[in-house]
Amino acid sequence: MPNEESPRITFSTIPNAREESLAPYYEALKNAEYGSQRFSVFEQLVEQHIKKGNTDSILHYGNLYIKELGNWKKPDSLKTSYYTKANYFLGIGSHFNGLLNNSIQWHIKGLQDAESVNSDEYTYKNQIGLAHNYILKSESDKALDILVKATKDFGVEFTGQAIQAHILMGNAYLYKKEYLLAKNEFDEALRMSIDFKDLEKELTAKLELAKLAEAQEQYDLAFENYEAIRNEALSNGFTAIYFEGSLLLGRLYYKEEMYETANIALSMAYINAIDRENLLFQREALSIQSKSFSELEDYKNAYAIMTQLFRVNNQINTKQQSEIIKELEIQYETLKKEKAISSLEEDQLIKAAELERQKTIKNAFLIGFLVILIPIIALLYVYYQKIQTQSKLNKQQHIINEQKVAALKQEQELNLIKASIAGQDEERKRIAQELHDSIGGNLAGIKLQVSNMTHDFTKWKEINSQLDETYQLVRDISHTLIPKKFRQNAFSDLIREYIASISRSGKLNIGFHPHPEIEINALDEKIQIEIYKIVQELMTNTVKHAQASTIDIHLNLLNKELSLLFEDNGKGFDTAKIKEGIGFENIRSRINQLNGSLHIDSSKNRGTVISITVPLKNTSYEI
Repeated sequence: MPNEESPRITFSTIPNAREESLAPYYEALKNAEYGSQRFSVFEQLVEQHIKKGNTDSILHYGNLYIKELGNWKKPDSLKTSYYTKANYFLGIGSHFNGLLNNSIQWHIKGLQDAESVNSDEYTYKNQIGLAHNYILKSESDKALDILVKATKDFGVEFTGQAIQAHILMGNAYLYKKEYLLAKNEFDEALRMSIDFKDLEKELTAKLELAKLAEAQEQYDLAFENYEAIRNEALSNGFTAIYFEGSLLLGRLYYKEEMYETANIALSMAYINAIDRENLLFQREALSIQSKSFSELEDYKNAYAIMTQLFRVNNQINTKQQSEIIKELEIQYETLKKEKAISSLEEDQLIKAAELERQKTIKNAFLIGFLVILIPIIALLYVYYQKIQTQSKLNKQQHIINEQKVAALKQEQELNLIKASIAGQDEERKRIAQELHDSIGGNLAGIKLQVSNMTHDFTKWKEINSQLDETYQLVRDISHTLIPKKFRQNAFSDLIREYIASISRSGKLNIGFHPHPEIEINALDEKIQIEIYKIVQELMTNTVKHAQASTIDIHLNLLNKELSLLFEDNGKGFDTAKIKEGIGFENIRSRINQLNGSLHIDSSKNRGTVISITVPLKNTSYEI
């Protein structure tokens, strides 16, 4: 295994320039005639960019392919065979960008088009692309069902796709930890790629075998193979494989607790991923690197990396929406062109009919009747259009009114919750004050008077003892109602004590990282109480629902802004589908009281990250 003093791995960035090998394709695209010639060049260009991992170029030429197909004045039956290829390329580009749902949609469209024109090759290709996305979405059984059937139907005819299918089946079994079955699939892919002299597939199969070695804790073998494979990929121009190998090396260094070397590898992988706009690799590199800096107790860099990770996740979400919008724009432009063509054909037919009518209609009365009838029809048509428009407006207004009512109901519920919490706190303080000042004061006065009486000493001593006990009970109740522990203990120690009480079961490994701790302990008591209660709510939700084994809590104070980062490795959830319960409503209410903001990042089988920021107005950290 490599050591920290003399790592045997070297890292470098690969500039994303137009390689000379692609120059003939760009020249051919300039000279190609509009239509099938340009589409052929598009296909060759995209295949080259897929090998090099140039995500932006894949999506650019895929979208250009779709757009020019929409403007191509040919029958749909001819255009469909090209659409299946364009959809496949957009599916691959979306996959590289981490837009898995978009990728699934493109591959399904490509699959439907391929089946309609009996294209076995692109039926197989789109099935493989679809299965790859299901594996990344942790749906291995669904992927295996597709791959087994597809390989049985088309594997003999299309060997290149068959090799890829065996690699993905190995991935699915590896995810299910069925290592023997995974090795059988990878070995078969390696044998076929060597037999058919496909170096790219050979390196890919070897890389998957190295992953298998890592999963079986054969780290020396994994280190050696990752380095050899990525260097061979780089020398042969397979940069996508080189990037993945670098990322896997960084992850393995992190796993072996060689955090400094891991950060170097991950930084280079991240730079290469940025250069090719590969958001999927960016997200993976940043996720591991943030944990590596945290292990080095470099919380400042860990926080900075987490900020970048959130930005990449937002880019993925934004890009997914922009891809949907771009698809709709292309469909709209295509529809406009088709309507324009139909309109021209319709005009020609109308002119021909009018000429024929002029030859047969010679009666002046009939011509006059037509002259009167046409305006009437036009008026009726205009009136009909007005009614239709008014009906649509009424429907839209009804929908808007329903949305406003729902929003008002939600706002009212939140206000009620907020008022209830504030009322409870105020009532607790009032009761505590009444107990302490009124009843406690009276009892203290009576005790003082009784203590001064001397006759019948035994009886008065007993009464004095009971008064003393009653006074102490009232005092304890009043102090229990007021959270005095926040005044008597350091805030960070209170959270650690609470975490320790949760961790005693042994089922949860909880990490708490305050930075800087002294300044955090000096925060205003109101902020400390609210943050403590928020941590309790988040911990309760995680223990009840997440099925997590590890929780990390980061509390940072930087530039007069308090940041709480709560992360677990549980089963996660779809933020668009899960309705928030009273726990999250309480959390949002407390955050609103502090003028803060809340961000939730979660997906199924990917854990949950909750980020809360609270602005502080001045150096005393008061709201």
